[in-house]
Amino acid sequence: MASESAFFRTETGNIAPLASPCSAGSAKPNRTVSAPAGRLAFLSRAMCALTVAVVLQGCAVLPGTGPKSDAIEATATAGLRSNAALPYALVDVSADTIGFLSQPNLISFQGAFPDKRPKPVQVAGVGDVLNVSIFEAAPGGLFTPATAAGARPGNFVDLPPQAVDQNGNIYVPYAGEIPAAARTLPEIQQAVVARLRNRAIEPQVVVSLNQQHSSVVSVLGDVNTPGVLALNSVGERLLALIARAGGPKYEAIESYITLQRDGKRVKVLLSRVVHDPNENIFIRPNDVIFVTRESPTFTALGALNQNVFGFNSEISFDTETLTLAQAIGKAGGLNDNQSDPAEVFIYRYEDRPLLQKFGIDTARFPYDRIPTIYHVNLRDPSGLLLASGFQMRTKDVMYVANAKVVDYYKLLTLINNTANATGNTAAAVTSVNTAVKTRW
Repeated sequence: MASESAFFRTETGNIAPLASPCSAGSAKPNRTVSAPAGRLAFLSRAMCALTVAVVLQGCAVLPGTGPKSDAIEATATAGLRSNAALPYALVDVSADTIGFLSQPNLISFQGAFPDKRPKPVQVAGVGDVLNVSIFEAAPGGLFTPATAAGARPGNFVDLPPQAVDQNGNIYVPYAGEIPAAARTLPEIQQAVVARLRNRAIEPQVVVSLNQQHSSVVSVLGDVNTPGVLALNSVGERLLALIARAGGPKYEAIESYITLQRDGKRVKVLLSRVVHDPNENIFIRPNDVIFVTRESPTFTALGALNQNVFGFNSEISFDTETLTLAQAIGKAGGLNDNQSDPAEVFIYRYEDRPLLQKFGIDTARFPYDRIPTIYHVNLRDPSGLLLASGFQMRTKDVMYVANAKVVDYYKLLTLINNTANATGNTAAAVTSVNTAVKTRW
């Protein structure tokens, strides 16, 4: 019988339960019990055994998204553990410092490349292809034989297009190699005339540009038709070159322009170039223009209304400049039930010269980009005014700390939840016992 697999019969014929680990030392096999009581004892012991199994295998049974930290540390083959703290500067945003922090940190092409004039004259370079036409005053000269008189409206000859070689020269018959690189077209013309003056009949020379390969600009990145573009002789500005490359793929507020010239690289938001004509500088030969999509963003952490549901956010500026007050507004404002308005922090890497203006001893920091934390107290009546002047930068981290009382609330909630869970478990056991007694 199935019931006898879990029970054994005593010498008097009554049924007694088998001993279990949960009742070791307290079971009395020779005691006679009734069938319902025996079944109830068996169910209790079975629940005890199941509880022990769950506790022993809790780490494997409980939900999780990956390995525990203990497992990662225990199975590492090699590693480096360190408790060294990162040195950083702490700066209170106050009337003494807001004057430096209220200025937008706007890097400009105008400041980095102060010469805004176009190149005054066009010069030939290695790789350029030139057209050379030679005129003589009368037929029968070096380039125009007598039989050609009257056959065309002038006594001239067009030479095959001449490419400026690696030595910077072009070749003209009877004149030899003519230096052309780094010379203007009129200078090349005069050089050819000087070589032919004693050979041809009052020679005149016209040199024009056929193909330009030296005065070029590379426009790359997030433009519709990236490539290498030739500069015209009158000079072209930055936005004109981007337009010739098909224009940017994304909005101006989401696009940065990186201009590389003579080993120097400067990165400016495209919307700033569009709105400020002084930033639309003239482009030089061999400049490299790189357009990238990189919307200015900041990260909002801590006790903010946007983070009520347990997630933190990376928020776009949606404008060229953004103040701390605007950033708090974009993050939904401070959470009234959780935040401490006196503990608002902005994390960023700051340049050494700026911290020196604050009077901070920067000699203790090994790098020029110094980790810096700015502290704003919004409980101060002037705090919001300071926040309205403080300029955010892309990649800033804004953190709003919890009020100290929140930790007590968390502890009380944990105690309350534990008590409720214990009460629910006891009620469930009582219900099982009642059901068993009712059934048997």
